[in-house]
Amino acid sequence: MEHATSELREFISDLVIPHQRCNVNVNPDHITMLEGTKIKKPHNRKRRAHKSSTLSRRKYAALGLNTLPTKQMKYEEALPLHHLWKGYVREHLQLREGDEVPQVHDGRYDEFSRKLVKLDLHGAKLKVLQSKCSTLESLAGICVMDTKNVLKLLGKDHRVRTIPKSECVFGLKVGNMEFTIFGQHLNIRPAERSVKKIKSFVKPFM
Repeated sequence: MEHATSELREFISDLVIPHQRCNVNVNPDHITMLEGTKIKKPHNRKRRAHKSSTLSRRKYAALGLNTLPTKQMKYEEALPLHHLWKGYVREHLQLREGDEVPQVHDGRYDEFSRKLVKLDLHGAKLKVLQSKCSTLESLAGICVMDTKNVLKLLGKDHRVRTIPKSECVFGLKVGNMEFTIFGQHLNIRPAERSVKKIKSFVKPFM
């Protein structure tokens, strides 16, 4: 108790002006000692704003990651990608040797056409069959980029050309089967298109 009183006297004396510290007197009868563990004050830590480690689309575009060199890529360099794509499309569409494209009146047509629209086109050989812009017709090449609104095709002349999807009708060949795909069905990002539920009827293709 005496030790506690002396500590309290020192503490109070430090709060009093120097020339009056000698008058400080602590009455032990007025001291109540409380024993127990100290109450921990809750830490009011402000939540730090979560910073995403991934780039936003605006920063992605600002860094030029959405662009491809138009004259530095070689057609031969994209052929291995095309060979990989051929194996992928046969597995995705469950094609076998001798299979034929389902006709519109066939019960398999609806499911088959939806699978075709959901294809990842990176590596596919495409040709523009029809377009509102006549200069785009007959352009062909291997798809090296598929975005929401455009396809970028690398031609045999080693040039990358940007083709708007909604303006064109594309031809696609897998083995001995040829398909016609309307670009308006592809107007969505590939990652979203592959998982999207297509409820509307898909226009016929050949």
